[in-house]
Amino acid sequence: MSEDDFQSPKAHARFILREALFGSLATEGEGGYPFASLVGVAAMPSGAPVMLLSNLAKHTHNIRKDPRVSLLLTEKSKDQDPLQAGRLTVTGEVVEVGKDEVRARYLVRHPEASKYVDFADFGFWGLAIERGHLVATFGRISDLTAADLLLSGGQNWSAAGSRG
Repeated sequence: MSEDDFQSPKAHARFILREALFGSLATEGEGGYPFASLVGVAAMPSGAPVMLLSNLAKHTHNIRKDPRVSLLLTEKSKDQDPLQAGRLTVTGEVVEVGKDEVRARYLVRHPEASKYVDFADFGFWGLAIERGHLVATFGRISDLTAADLLLSGGQNWSAAGSRG
């Protein structure tokens, strides 16, 4: 996006949260080393990201040990160089959420997931954002709070149908 398209870092970051279809999820892996994997994401009405994860995946095993994660999302690059696109890293804790509240919204963004969304080993996980770090373009960097990133009402995954 050009500078004229977004007047503020908050608006740019919110745009990336809503536009991104995939992100790099970083969890704490074996020996405390970061473990990154590619995941599909969809934004809830507040902007909070939700992911469909398999219980068989290494990142899900890692989350069950330590729910603190970071998720890197990028906007679509109009250039050959992906570093020219804005990117947002959000950090927080993930919690498992009920399929009923997020299934339809996720499938609108990822219709191919209809093939496996109801498999017993798949579940939805919501990211309760604590903070964000936006790199809009070279030299345009902002640290953001959850309130900066989310629309009113925010996120309350624990009260919104957690399956625990």
